[in-house]
Amino acid sequence: MSGAIRNRMQLHQQNIQSVLAEVFNHQPISRIEISRNLALNKSTVSSLYRDLKEQGYVEELGEGDASNVGGRKPVLLAINRRYGYTMNFDFGYRHLHVMQNNLSGDVLSYKQVNVKGLTLKQILPLINHELESVASQDNTSHGLLGISFAIHGTVDQNAVTYSPFLDMEHIDLADYYTKKFQVPVLLENEANVSAVYERDFNKANEQLQNMVTISIHRGIGAGLIIDQKLHRGTHGEAGEIGRSVLINGNWSDEPGKVEDFCSEDAIITQIQAAKNAENMSREDVVQLFKQGDEATKVALRGFVTSVAQIIYNTANSFDPDVVFLNSPLLEALPELEPQIESVYAKMAPTILIPVKLTHNSHYATLLGGCALVTREALGMEDANLNFEAQTTVL
Repeated sequence: MSGAIRNRMQLHQQNIQSVLAEVFNHQPISRIEISRNLALNKSTVSSLYRDLKEQGYVEELGEGDASNVGGRKPVLLAINRRYGYTMNFDFGYRHLHVMQNNLSGDVLSYKQVNVKGLTLKQILPLINHELESVASQDNTSHGLLGISFAIHGTVDQNAVTYSPFLDMEHIDLADYYTKKFQVPVLLENEANVSAVYERDFNKANEQLQNMVTISIHRGIGAGLIIDQKLHRGTHGEAGEIGRSVLINGNWSDEPGKVEDFCSEDAIITQIQAAKNAENMSREDVVQLFKQGDEATKVALRGFVTSVAQIIYNTANSFDPDVVFLNSPLLEALPELEPQIESVYAKMAPTILIPVKLTHNSHYATLLGGCALVTREALGMEDANLNFEAQTTVL
């Protein structure tokens, strides 16, 4: 193949992806708007659109409004929501979270499966059941497009390297499900996919270049978006702030880590100890706080201060446009957020980085995984795509 032919093919593919990205980001959109946005002539856009339509990626929604000077009404285009779907999983401590999304990222279904106390080998049949159940009811043209797994641990080269809460039992999830379904399978740290969610599912953030999502669950981690790209680090361990050691000079056997005293687990442990209780849950903590329980209020005051300190240190390290807090506990007790901001404001000597709560935190990891695996299925990993997911089950 000559260099000229190869260059034409590459240019054609780039233009195809540019048009598809325009539909993703501005649907419903007309071909004339695409032509204007991309500075491509109308005939080129029409040709590229025909290719995308033949491949099944886009669909016509009907006619839009005519221009002020009259003329033919433009045909509006959108992502074909019947093209195929992705399956996205989050390994929670008590539940396996399961979401099905279409090509545009809309939520088709969501459920929780109780997995508390189960090993990964016992969880795999439950995952398989969910995949097979959805496939049996599928009426899309291309079926399953990809699978994502949010891991509460570190992931390097699509393999789990550290998983403190779930023994991976030497199971290679990516290899197992790639062979089983012949689709892209993506594993990613849960804080990372939470950060991707903020970048890809919130149009208000599309102009932001640098974002940090601090994820506070059983442990603590940070997802880093730098120059609009997910930053994983050399070994997939970028953002593992929960494992930062305390600099207090009082180490005995093992150095204390940040998440040992201000993760959700740590707060529950503190309250249990103060109340001589066992097996408390986040819901118990929320209820006690709303009832005015003093031990709970004391523990959460410490939590507020600790989270403010984490924000301060993280903001100093990465200087982001905004810091997001992905925390089911904070989402259940939103009155704690202004307290955190107030403490943080007293620490910050000059620039105060905005702090925002991630809403629908139980969806964030799944939608972030959906965005990543959809990009991979389309071969558009580095494209600027804004997914317009619906955060209620259709």
